[in-house]
Amino acid sequence: MFVISTSLKEVPEEEKDILRYPSRVQIFLIQDFSRVSDRCDLLIHLDSYADKLFLAREVNELIGICELLIQRYCTPNEAWLVNQAHYYPNEPWLIHQSNELIMELHQFLELLKRMCIASVYQNALIYFWGD
Repeated sequence: MFVISTSLKEVPEEEKDILRYPSRVQIFLIQDFSRVSDRCDLLIHLDSYADKLFLAREVNELIGICELLIQRYCTPNEAWLVNQAHYYPNEPWLIHQSNELIMELHQFLELLKRMCIASVYQNALIYFWGD
């Protein structure tokens, strides 16, 4: 689970402030992307049983990783799907409704990217709680 935190002991008060890292998304990225590149190891090979505090530099790196993975997996090649994205500005993952895994991947990456950007503006860090 990812949360914005200013300290290791800070627990989010609301469920909406927690972003879960779906195991099938992580497995997909490990199987598909990590064979190609190690540029996204910070996210892809995150130990799901350990806790991790992402430092400011790593939060910025997570934003770049999210953008790279969105570009690789979630940006449609068909022009009509790209045009359809204008209908979902707040929920761009909905353009992938025919592929549940890509939709879940896109949703996770977009929300993690937004969380990282919010943490930069709040001068906070991202904390990952393992299972």
